Amino acid sequence: MKGTGIRRLAVPSAVSLCVACVYFACVVVICRSALNERPQRVGSEQSVLEDEYLWKHTSRIDKEAENDTEPRWSTNVTLGRLPGWPTEFPSDLDAYRTRVMSSPWINATEKHQAEIAPWVWHHRGQADNLQSQIDSGSREALAEMARLGIVPRASSLANAAFVVLIRNRELHAFLATMRQLEDRFNRRFHYPYVFLNDEPFTDEFMHAVAANTHSNVTFARIPHDHWSVPEFVNEEQAHRAREQMAARGVVYGGSLSYRHMCRFNSGFFYKHPVLQNVDWYWRVEPGVDFYCDLDYDPFAFMRDSGKKYSFVIALRELAETVPTLWDHTLQFMLERNITSNWMSYFVSRSGEYNLCHFWSNFEIASLGWLRSPEYAEYFTYLDHAQGFFMERWGDAPVHSLAAGMLLQRDEVHFFDDIGYRHDAFARCPALGSLAHTRCRCPDEPNFDTSPGSCLPRWKQLKEAEWTHRDTREALRLVRERRLFATGVEPPIAVERRRWYDFFGAF
Repeated sequence: MKGTGIRRLAVPSAVSLCVACVYFACVVVICRSALNERPQRVGSEQSVLEDEYLWKHTSRIDKEAENDTEPRWSTNVTLGRLPGWPTEFPSDLDAYRTRVMSSPWINATEKHQAEIAPWVWHHRGQADNLQSQIDSGSREALAEMARLGIVPRASSLANAAFVVLIRNRELHAFLATMRQLEDRFNRRFHYPYVFLNDEPFTDEFMHAVAANTHSNVTFARIPHDHWSVPEFVNEEQAHRAREQMAARGVVYGGSLSYRHMCRFNSGFFYKHPVLQNVDWYWRVEPGVDFYCDLDYDPFAFMRDSGKKYSFVIALRELAETVPTLWDHTLQFMLERNITSNWMSYFVSRSGEYNLCHFWSNFEIASLGWLRSPEYAEYFTYLDHAQGFFMERWGDAPVHSLAAGMLLQRDEVHFFDDIGYRHDAFARCPALGSLAHTRCRCPDEPNFDTSPGSCLPRWKQLKEAEWTHRDTREALRLVRERRLFATGVEPPIAVERRRWYDFFGAF
């Protein structure tokens, strides 16, 4: 009897097996359903794997983006005009623009606004639209915002915007960048985007970009005065200078459009009519990567801590592109008796420019500072020195030297907690730091510690008064070195002096 009982337990009936299988299947279905319904956390392993996929398989991402016609966000994109801007225009827009440019105006801002108005478009994002309804007491809007996963607007937001200078053909490269920027930061803050182009934006570009964010988006054309060779520049000499630099293999040495871009970013973008009511900007370029989650607002940090300029990468400029920029900067400081408490950051022991600068493809800064009379005077001085066209001065060293002259050391900030890549230059927070735990960084060398980085110099910099006497001495050393050791000077500058004299004293 005992053995029979054991056999009955060891060999269950067919009915018992069927019941057990059905029970197990139900458990599996319930668990899968629960996992699918579980909300995704910010910084989850899933987002980490997506980021890893992005930076390890960029070429595949680009190919998939070209074939992917489905927008990531809502397809309900409506483009309209900015409030207070003209809404009706003649059919012949080219003739309209020519007429506006040749007519007298009270000031440049009104002229530029009228000139570009037909090519300025605006999309009001869902975040701003729903927030306005919530502020009016709408509970339905709050429910809709929760359904869409939109975070309500913080009350301490700065008056700021992302500024993107871009071509239509760079759409797919920017969409990949925009996705990272939204996921890492802006989906919690909804700062607006301002896109600028020297040509009209296409409908494809505007709709694709607006469909990939809940934030407000503005598209605008650049005024002709901001993207052209000024009258005081000899275009024949400028053309010869470009040919010379191209023959020597200088990066972008033969490009006129690159020079327009550098000059625009140095002295005009902050004058654009669509930015006149904005106080802070974050410059973003297509194709860059952001590696770290930001759970705070960099704009508000800059505003509340008294910062006016910030960077993430510091490196050395190509000497062939700025052979006389340092001379002009010293002369400007000498004539205006400018002093500084950290200008020594940019000076070598010989008095020369050490070529260190803050890479401006990423910068968060105060538009109020760039609009100041002091900065305007410096840019005008450089502009009339013609180095943007006769040489190839970049906006990065211009912004950097201006900050060294016009800002205090504690008004410039290094964002150590922002992981970033532009081209082959990538940096991330140090391993073991708290900031690094919020990042997914590529297994590549950190540019912060590379020989070409100027970041160690920045970290070791101590405030030291730079006086009028220091400027005069540095200028003397530079000129003596140029006169008696021209073999050390970049050959391109030596050759150019044979046919064009930048300095009457030489």
